[in-house]
Amino acid sequence: MTTLTIHPADADQETAIRIFLDALHVDYKTSEITDDTAYLLSSEANAQHLQKSIEQEHQGKVTKLNLDDIWKL
Repeated sequence: MTTLTIHPADADQETAIRIFLDALHVDYKTSEITDDTAYLLSSEANAQHLQKSIEQEHQGKVTKLNLDDIWKL
């Protein structure tokens, strides 16, 4: 099974997509969380990891890479 994430441009597109999925008898669920940070903070483990990473960045404990060097690690 595959999970699809769809971002309709407006309410009309969302309605059309829902009608289409209903016609095909495809089960789907909706989620109101649109902010990635809110999603990450919804789990205590993720929230702690995110906070630790933010603190490391403030302390300068980061490694900066050029985009071309990303695959060299």
